[in-house]
Amino acid sequence: MIRTRILASAVTLACGFAFTVVQAPAKSADYRFELVGKPQLSGQKDIVQVRLVHATDGKPVSDAVIFESTADMGPAGMPTMTAPVKALPAKAGIYSFEVDPGGAGTWALHLAAKVQGEPETVRGTVNADLVK
Repeated sequence: MIRTRILASAVTLACGFAFTVVQAPAKSADYRFELVGKPQLSGQKDIVQVRLVHATDGKPVSDAVIFESTADMGPAGMPTMTAPVKALPAKAGIYSFEVDPGGAGTWALHLAAKVQGEPETVRGTVNADLVK
C-alpha cells in the first residue's frame, strides 16, 4: 500500500515536471545591429541607417528604443576622434542617425537600445564608411 502511494506520488511529480514549460529569458547577445545600405550624404552630414535584428530568427525589431548613440574612428585606430550623432525618427524598423564626422573614413556607430520584454540593454556597434 505504501509502495503504491510512493509510486503514484513519483509518477504525479514526474508528469508535473514534464508538462511545465519554462521560457528562458533572452539576452542582449541575442540581438545585433546591422547597417542598412550605404550611408547617404545630406548636406555636410552623413545619414546612417541600421536595423536591430533578433539573431536567432533574423527578424527585425521595430519597437526598440535606442537611447544612446555615439560615433568614433576606432576602426581607423583613432577611438578618441568622435563625431556628433543625432537620432532621426525610425521608420518601419529602420533607425536613422545623422552623423557629422570631422573627416572621411571608417567610423564606428555605437548604439544602446531597450527592447520590449528584455531586462538587459542591447548594445552593439556598426562600422560605416562616411564621406564628409
